[in-house]
Amino acid sequence: MTIEGNASPHRAGAHAPGLKRIERVPVKHTVRRAFLAGIWCDLASLVVGAFLFSSPWILGFGGPAPNTATQTAGVLGAVIGVTSFAALAAFEVWEEYILLLASAAAILSPLVIGLAGLPAVTVGLSGVMAFALATSRLLLLRRAAAAPC
Repeated sequence: MTIEGNASPHRAGAHAPGLKRIERVPVKHTVRRAFLAGIWCDLASLVVGAFLFSSPWILGFGGPAPNTATQTAGVLGAVIGVTSFAALAAFEVWEEYILLLASAAAILSPLVIGLAGLPAVTVGLSGVMAFALATSRLLLLRRAAAAPC
């Protein structure tokens, strides 16, 4: 065995071909990666869905008897909220497309169903926010897929 200049196979830049180099990733980078990966979109969509679901009681346009505005806000809020929760639990791309469809229904429901006043504004703006969040999540996914590794 010869020692030539105290050469070590484990110094920076040189390693055995079959071994992977393990690098410590700071927590800050892990959180940033998760944030940029779009988890914040699903969290915000969950909040929008929960608000839309509970808006008839929070804003007072729900009555003792079910009306169209209460049913529309409840159903669309539940779909948006449950789909966002499912995307947080186990992400699949098709969940974002369900969010796009539900938010498009929320945007169009004041025109189609004939909602007016506060219910129309609440359902429409919640739909716009959910649509923007689902679109941004899909754009982040597309950007991450196109990025070189």
